[in-house]
Amino acid sequence: MFKFLAKGITVEMFVGICDFEYQKKQKVIVNVEAKGNPSFNPTDITQCLDYSKVCTFVNTWADRPHVDLVETLLQEVLQFCFNSDQRIYEVSVEILKPEVIQNTDYVGVAATLTREQFINKTFN
Repeated sequence: MFKFLAKGITVEMFVGICDFEYQKKQKVIVNVEAKGNPSFNPTDITQCLDYSKVCTFVNTWADRPHVDLVETLLQEVLQFCFNSDQRIYEVSVEILKPEVIQNTDYVGVAATLTREQFINKTFN
């Protein structure tokens, strides 16, 4: 088993259902861990699980229209990871909002799904 880590991907974007969340962009932090089966002894990036792709994907959110739910973002990261590399068989994602609720470090959502669970749309 091999995994890539992309922790603390930070983007300023419009997200949330509260009135004030429509007025100003807020910081969103994304953490991703993907397990897969790359080449045992890679000699170039095509033989690796490339974490830069998910970082680039998340950073595009800065220019997107308002998104109501962080759950939407979570599903998009899962889909991106599974679609970007067929060798990935499990993905864990956290979407965190550190500035939305006072007296908390952050609020957000997290999920870990296998490729099979994602395809079958099940958490079991």
